[in-house]
Amino acid sequence: MLIFQCHGDRCLSSNLQEHFTDLKKLVNGKSLLMGEKNVQKRLIRLGQILRVFLDKDRVSSIWLSRNFQITPRTIQRDLAALKKSGFPIHEIQKGVYRLGKDLIKNLEVFDETELALVITLRNVVGQLGRPFQKAADGLFNSLYDAASSMPVYVRMDESIPLDSSLLNRIVKSIRLKKIAGFYYKSGKPHQVNMEPYRVVHFGGFWYLVGKDTGDSVIKRYALDRISDFKMGRTSFRKIPENLDSAIQGSANIWFSTDQNLVVKISVDASSSGYFKRRKVFPTQEITEEREDGSLIVTFRVGRYEAIQDILKSWLPHITILEPAEFRDAFLADMKKWVQRQEKTMMQGDLDAKSSEAK
Repeated sequence: MLIFQCHGDRCLSSNLQEHFTDLKKLVNGKSLLMGEKNVQKRLIRLGQILRVFLDKDRVSSIWLSRNFQITPRTIQRDLAALKKSGFPIHEIQKGVYRLGKDLIKNLEVFDETELALVITLRNVVGQLGRPFQKAADGLFNSLYDAASSMPVYVRMDESIPLDSSLLNRIVKSIRLKKIAGFYYKSGKPHQVNMEPYRVVHFGGFWYLVGKDTGDSVIKRYALDRISDFKMGRTSFRKIPENLDSAIQGSANIWFSTDQNLVVKISVDASSSGYFKRRKVFPTQEITEEREDGSLIVTFRVGRYEAIQDILKSWLPHITILEPAEFRDAFLADMKKWVQRQEKTMMQGDLDAKSSEAK
């Protein structure tokens, strides 16, 4: 789960903010990257431009200017910065450039943020002379070898594509604390007016979290279903102080600032070890360990939706004990699924017999 916070007119994760704070300390006053006021913004852009060159055979300066929404002159300065940092970018025809990938190797494993760090380091060591450049090249090769041969694999779910233009407009509205309106295409499409608070990422989806001005309820909206986002002129006072802690303490988008509902379950002995080794939900508490190896476990939630799908994944190794309203709704949902499954199976058997008769 990622939480994006706003600085200027952009959003950065907390980890990226730490990286670029260190970068500003590293790059001295003589560095070509200090020519602009916003070093952080330019470093990100340089990393993104380098990634474009790594992914494409040839790139035009006009395309770069349009894609990054900056002037052709700024693009020329960025290309010059990359060249001075040791990246062999050549103009193969007027306004069209190519990166000599045979001379620059082992960069494809790095993301845009890491490429920004590489650009900065290459720029700094370039001012120190060839021995340092050679040592830096050896360091980058070692990093590549470590990254490409690391015997660890982490599976990350593919995310819904993020519209950067929409994100920037949302960020500006959050930063300026301005009420915004947009059209939401889910269920019955409708207009939404809200106080935008945070952009968050859960389970491969991006969401805007804020308070609906109609009913004053904090809600979440999937960014890929938002259109015609417009920042208004009316300001709101502040973002709830406990919102970030509520988001960070949730396993999914169904978070709540008030976790006043308690769900109690029993866990079979065959699966109890998993619940002991790690929490399946942030508020999980083991309240009893029985002699037969089974457990009594409780969860505090603000909405039952926050826990129901997680519990479904543990069937048939759990039993819901309390509260009765949640248990009954859960059971009714399962009965509907069983009915649909049985109906599908019966239809399949009829189709098979019909096919045999022919």
